[in-house]
Amino acid sequence: MEYEFVLGLEVHLQLNTKTKIFCWCKNDPFYAKEPNINVCPVCLGLPGALPVLNKEAVNKSQQMAAALNSEVQGKIIFERKNYFYPDLPKGYQITCPHYPIGKAGAVDLTYFYDDKSSEKNHIIRLREVHLEEDTAKSMHKNDKTYIDFNKSGVPLLEIVSEPDIRSVDDAVEFCKEIQRIARTLEVSEADMEKGNMRLEANVSVRVKGDTKLPDYRVELKNINSYGFMKKAVSYELRRQVLVLENGEKLHQETRGFNESTGETFVQRSKEEADDYRYFPEPDIPPFEFDLGETRNITTLLPELPKKMRADLQKDGLNTQYVNILLENSELRRKYKELISAGYSSSESAKCVINVSKYKGLSADKIINEEKSKSSSLLESDNDLSPIIDAVLKENPEAVEDVKKGNENAIKFLIGNVMRRTSGKADPRKTSKLIRKKLS
Repeated sequence: MEYEFVLGLEVHLQLNTKTKIFCWCKNDPFYAKEPNINVCPVCLGLPGALPVLNKEAVNKSQQMAAALNSEVQGKIIFERKNYFYPDLPKGYQITCPHYPIGKAGAVDLTYFYDDKSSEKNHIIRLREVHLEEDTAKSMHKNDKTYIDFNKSGVPLLEIVSEPDIRSVDDAVEFCKEIQRIARTLEVSEADMEKGNMRLEANVSVRVKGDTKLPDYRVELKNINSYGFMKKAVSYELRRQVLVLENGEKLHQETRGFNESTGETFVQRSKEEADDYRYFPEPDIPPFEFDLGETRNITTLLPELPKKMRADLQKDGLNTQYVNILLENSELRRKYKELISAGYSSSESAKCVINVSKYKGLSADKIINEEKSKSSSLLESDNDLSPIIDAVLKENPEAVEDVKKGNENAIKFLIGNVMRRTSGKADPRKTSKLIRKKLS
């Protein structure tokens, strides 16, 4: 039989607030010089400690939800999700899945395809966007587990997709688009190496053409790179198809990914979904938001990657330049400043991306360097004509190739002129003169 896979993703983003979500401890788990220095009774889960909600975390969550076309909710209710693990000393996590920050939403991947085939599912729907506290960090060494609570209580935004994803490429691009949006809004560094962004995948397979969702799902936990996600999901797809082909039944379970073997492995099996015994957090009241305030937060958004991409493509830039400028806000800002100064889109992109001596320079300094270079160029016919004549005389084979339409030959001749003038010849003027002399 021919199978297709059914994939839903959960993207976890650590928000870059100044303090943690329910206390005043500093939020910098990656940069902290020592373990357990940014801690207090609240994020250590000590008895009697009371949480106080961080408004900055809520505002940044609402911005992100709005940018993902999610319906920002006027009311959120935090609940206790009960389970035990060493990095969660309270025995529960405070989260808000049933009254979340945002409901529904969508990420449009249409731009990703050159082929606009209607068979591809370009729109990945979202189920919800909710806010919760991160857990502490566990480290295993010499049969012992060490716990660092600097990460405990960091505000964590969870973006949950519907099971709309049908290819590994879609999965990666979906996550990259969320990463771009988070960085554009400056709500998170969204750096997977630092743990600011983590992925979990829910993978199932079904016979192609079947429209019913499978009655199981395999959850792949804590994926920390796009490369590992590709390998983990691809392996899991093959494994599940083989199980079905052998006439066996697949069960709901949680699996990890072994980076060295490239295989997934069972972490825990479960016939039914975990019962987390959710109930409202008694120490945090329900929050209702003024509609005007919510509208201000969610409508005053900066230009988002979808619009930026369309504008850069209108500028005529190739896909590589577009992606580089989308990923780097500093390069994008300098690119726009050069455009405003009158440089073409291709010149501006080349200066900020490819010219090594301009790396680290401000747009003003790049402009000054370009003006200085232009003022020293040889561009008059009187200066260039005798040099070009000499180069044409010395290279009759290249001249013949140019006459036959070989563009590489004219580049060869321009290069010879540039060498004779120690790089001072204006290349555009040189090209025009060569073509004129050989026409």
